[in-house]
Amino acid sequence: MECYLMTGDADYLLRVVMADMQALEHFIIERLSPMPEVEKIRSSLSLKQVRYKTALPLRP
Repeated sequence: MECYLMTGDADYLLRVVMADMQALEHFIIERLSPMPEVEKIRSSLSLKQVRYKTALPLRP
């Protein structure tokens, strides 16, 4: 869904949507891990959305 070039410990952040944990495992093992450019993978899962906002607080 999204890919970001990052600063700090991680070089890239990927936001993916998968059908289930088995699909995520397959994506990591079969697609990401074999890539020679990928040295380390760290995964995190979202438990729930607390706030989502796209409007910028601009003054008229």
